[in-house]
Amino acid sequence: MGDSGPAINEFSRSGLRLRVIGLAPDLAPYTLGCYRTEVAEGTLVEDWLPPEQANLRTGTAEIYEAAIGDDPLVDVPLAVLSGATNRVTRLRIRHGQFWGIGLTPAGWARLIGHQASDMANSFRDIRSVDGLEPIADLLDTLREDGDDMEASAERINSCFRDQLGRRPQEESTIHAVHLSLLSEDTTSVAPLAAMAGKNPRTFERFCKRHFGFSARALLKKQRFLRSLGKYMLDPSMKWTNALDTHYWDQAHFIRDFKATMGMTPSEYAQTPHPIVEAAVAVTAASVGVPHQALKGPGQVIEDETGV
Repeated sequence: MGDSGPAINEFSRSGLRLRVIGLAPDLAPYTLGCYRTEVAEGTLVEDWLPPEQANLRTGTAEIYEAAIGDDPLVDVPLAVLSGATNRVTRLRIRHGQFWGIGLTPAGWARLIGHQASDMANSFRDIRSVDGLEPIADLLDTLREDGDDMEASAERINSCFRDQLGRRPQEESTIHAVHLSLLSEDTTSVAPLAAMAGKNPRTFERFCKRHFGFSARALLKKQRFLRSLGKYMLDPSMKWTNALDTHYWDQAHFIRDFKATMGMTPSEYAQTPHPIVEAAVAVTAASVGVPHQALKGPGQVIEDETGV
C-alpha cells in the first residue's frame, strides 16, 4: 500500500455500484475483502450468488431479501452473520446501501469462534449469536455512518485487531488446509488429512469445525468455483472450455451445477447477474481471482500499480 491510503477498486453499471477497499495487511490472513454495494433509487437487482466463504453484512434497503438453496426468500436482518455456503444464494434488492466483509476460515476461528458447520448454508441476525457484541456494534456503525470508505476501513481494522484474541492452537493447520483446497493439485481427501497430520475421522471434525463442511464437500465446492470462475472472467467461452480438470466429463459438471445453483449452466448463462459480474470485476482487479472463495489467506488488495 502507498502513503495515499488503502486501494479502492470500483465497478458501476445500471444503478449498481460496488467498491472494494483493502484492510490492513496484518488482517489479510483473516479477511477476504471489504466491500460496499449501493443500489440506486428506482433500481431493483436480482442475482444468484455462487458458494461463498463466511461473511459479515449490514445495510438497509426498500427491499432486501435472500434465500439459500431452495429456501424461500425472506427479509434480511440489518446486521448479518452468514456462514460458509456450498449452495446458491438468491438476492433481491431495491434501493439500498450495504457493507460486507468476507472471512477466511482462520478469520472465522479467530473472530467468530463458533462451530462453522452449525452456521453453514444459513444467515443470522448477528445479535442472536453469543459473544459477538463488539462486531455487531461495528456493523451498526458501518450501516449508520459508513459513507466514508477509508474511515470505515479503519474502524474495521481497529475492531478486528481488538477481537482477534488468543491465537487458536491449529491456526497454521487451518491456513495450510485452506491453501491446499485452493490448489488444483489437491484431488482427494487422504493427502489433505495426511498433510494436516490427522487421521480421517479427526480431519472430518476439523473441517466441519473450521470450514463448515466435510473435506469431500470442500473439494467439490472448489472444483465447481474454479470452473464457474473461468467462465465468469470470459462469458464468451464455452462451458466445456471452463471445466476444471477434476470433472470426469461435461455431464458430471452439469449435474454438479444443477445441484449447486438450482439451474443448468445454459440457464445460468441466460440469467442476468449484476452483483456477481460486479464482484468478479472488482475481485479480479484486486487479487487476481474471480471469487472471494478462490482467494487464499494473506493476499492483500493492491492498487493498479501493484504497490
